[in-house]
Amino acid sequence: MMSQSLCATRVVSALHCPKFAATKTRNRIIAPCTVRALAAASKAPSVTGTDRGARVLASKNNETLPTCRDDTEGETCLQTPPPPPQPLMGVVFDLDGTLVGSEFLAPLAWAEVLREAGVVLPEGEEVEEVARVISTPGMRGSAAFAIAEHMIALYGISPQYSAYWLAERKRAVAVEQVVSGGVDLSPLWFEGAAEAVHRLGSALGLGGVGLCTSNLRPIVNATLEAGGMAQAFGGGTTVQEDVFNAEGFPQLKPKPVPYERALGLMGRPAPAVVAVEDSVVGVCAAVAAGVGVVLGVLNLEQEGNEAAAESEKAASELLAAGAWGVFRTTAEAADWCIANAAEDSALCSLGTGPLEGGDLQSACEDKEAVVCRYFAGVNAKDRAMIASCFADTVELRDMCGISRGAPRTATAADMGDRCMEFVAAHPDVEVYFEEPPRADRDGRWVWCHWAENGTWAGESCGLAPEGTPLDVSGQTRFLLEERDGEQKIVKQVVYRTFSDWEKRLQGV
Repeated sequence: MMSQSLCATRVVSALHCPKFAATKTRNRIIAPCTVRALAAASKAPSVTGTDRGARVLASKNNETLPTCRDDTEGETCLQTPPPPPQPLMGVVFDLDGTLVGSEFLAPLAWAEVLREAGVVLPEGEEVEEVARVISTPGMRGSAAFAIAEHMIALYGISPQYSAYWLAERKRAVAVEQVVSGGVDLSPLWFEGAAEAVHRLGSALGLGGVGLCTSNLRPIVNATLEAGGMAQAFGGGTTVQEDVFNAEGFPQLKPKPVPYERALGLMGRPAPAVVAVEDSVVGVCAAVAAGVGVVLGVLNLEQEGNEAAAESEKAASELLAAGAWGVFRTTAEAADWCIANAAEDSALCSLGTGPLEGGDLQSACEDKEAVVCRYFAGVNAKDRAMIASCFADTVELRDMCGISRGAPRTATAADMGDRCMEFVAAHPDVEVYFEEPPRADRDGRWVWCHWAENGTWAGESCGLAPEGTPLDVSGQTRFLLEERDGEQKIVKQVVYRTFSDWEKRLQGV
């Protein structure tokens, strides 16, 4: 096993510059529960008594209305849901819309991606327009690929911009916006949300509070740091990078995969775990994964009759998706969880989690070490060391380059040559990890986030140096498999920004 010292602070990223121009498409599968939930929500503005208990919006006349009493005009009444089938031992929170009001981040990123794809939106209202589109019931909380498909149909985007490219580009832009410090995340935490998480940690034990989000790890980490919550989720944190399948596609909500992993990390009985969600797709994912109780939260800041009607509609959609009850705020949902917690839940076993088994743990460490050795080899300008990390044939996907994610192949020797071409152009390059290499839940894919700086000061690939600064960043994921008794990189997927040298090579 390679020493972790190779993963120390400064490395050089793997880059490549050949020109390809194919396209990539794939089919999207919509979870049945999402279709059923949205259909039910559209047919009836509310959900009345079901076998899951009295969970409806109610007025003083036991009718479903947007207002309650004359002295509370404009306020939506939510009945307290009945106690859960069994005492609670763990709570898993969604992040965006549940703990933090970060919905504006996605429109910012999508607006930029649409601009790059040639979509012309109303001047000065680009972000607002995108926010309106992605906040509709069918889109709220959806994966980037589903939103990208919707954008293509809605705006008639050119076929040269596939849904896959749009989704990957959106992720790259979102990470860049947050990691660069361009967005202040500290005010985003909903009032009382952080305190609610801490109260639950005291009631359930730190290992009884987890996080399950479809967002990217750098954004999640920055958000938690901004709220002083980096150590608050001892029951485990599941992010987008943890749920990629063998083909390299994220298995996001409404698929059950994120919550299945979250339950495994927490190690507490699924029927005794609560999920707290603000979206239909999130509720569907938790229900499909077998979470015992799913609570919906609204966290709406508006007041008045219009806001009450919006609350009723949102609550009805969450209930139709399978929520046990709906609360105005996350803090209120947390209080309900505390009131229904098992007396000894703070003392229950935390479990080992899926990555702590001996063989899998060892395999993950081996693969992470190979990725570290790869970066260290470039840093050392050691062509042979770089090549030794790859299988004889490697599949490459550059999601943000002119190939637009089309698969192409290279040999191990090619990888060494291409990396050295980049280093030759930027002899003073310095690269650091925003996130060091980490294996996913199955131990197949390894992720890392990086940024690099330096100067285009050397001649390479026939281009004379222009002395421009190097300031790029990106994310790379590696698929590793055993070859002749050693772990080798067999696939590499990159989405990133580009140096001036690379732009010249690509004719940009």
